[in-house]
Amino acid sequence: MFQIKINKSVKLDEVEQLYTQLYQHIKLDIVVDVLLPVELDSSYIGIVPTLYQFVFTWMRYEKSGKLLIDISNPEATDYEELYENELIFPLVSLVWNENEVFDKTGKINLRKYLKSYNTIYFDRMKAVNAQKNWKLLLTNFDHLSEDRGILPCFEINGVFTANETTLSNNLKGGIQQLLGYSKDAQNSYDEIKVHLMGIVYELMKNTFEWGNKDENNVPLDPSLRGLLIKFYKKKRRKLVEEFKIHKGLTTYFKSDVLKENSLSEIYFLEIDVFDSGVGFVKKYKSLNPSEKLSDIDIIKKCLIKHNTSAKGLEKGDKGIGLDRILTILECAVL
Repeated sequence: MFQIKINKSVKLDEVEQLYTQLYQHIKLDIVVDVLLPVELDSSYIGIVPTLYQFVFTWMRYEKSGKLLIDISNPEATDYEELYENELIFPLVSLVWNENEVFDKTGKINLRKYLKSYNTIYFDRMKAVNAQKNWKLLLTNFDHLSEDRGILPCFEINGVFTANETTLSNNLKGGIQQLLGYSKDAQNSYDEIKVHLMGIVYELMKNTFEWGNKDENNVPLDPSLRGLLIKFYKKKRRKLVEEFKIHKGLTTYFKSDVLKENSLSEIYFLEIDVFDSGVGFVKKYKSLNPSEKLSDIDIIKKCLIKHNTSAKGLEKGDKGIGLDRILTILECAVL
């Protein structure tokens, strides 16, 4: 048995080391546990969905073991504070019935401690309430009953919300909480709201149509789909230093498009849409078994209009969402 520990100070460039450890032990056919930190040291952009994806990958390994949380004394733990860590609720709920959740020793099952907090947290998400520290996390669980797993802000009775205006209204309260302390942030959001909701709508609809079934169109169990929006207020020079090894982000943070306030801080939103599905590559290969393309070429094709096209029961074309996102982004920049 082997344990992969996710450090509370983990950065994006360090996640590759986690995958290396996982794949090494998969080759050796060894049971692998994963240990989550009780908190993350800093709001490092993109780290939360990246860690979600790692845990999704681990979970699909036939000999994935226990999900552990770095808790020494379950009786003395502040679970209200623990659930402020965006990793905890989605991942705990995802592995609840399969891998299960334990303390750091792997000996104490945490079900009795976490069950009531899972209910409380899901009810907060149904009400679209933001978390502390400027975060809004909304997660669907397809393997649970609709009343305990599906958020009505996204879908009701198996039908995705009608349009982005409806979605915008559904998320309005949570986003107001997220930006409530800053009039400048609210004004900036109002200027980009139409573009932003168009992107969120198309991405979440994509998870609804593609993210909850495997490459053979069999429903995944368990299955998670969600949205994370985080508001940042940081000094430009600090951001440039933090992301100096990421050329794209460094260029973005140096851009004049981002205006500084009187304290030399810039405001921006991180928007993450995620799911525990099998991904573009497996889906495409299943639908197009005779094509011999690299993974990168497949992803490029999936971003082109109609290349992932399919007809649902409602007879609507499902192949235009990702293409529309690219168009929205281009228009927003212009």
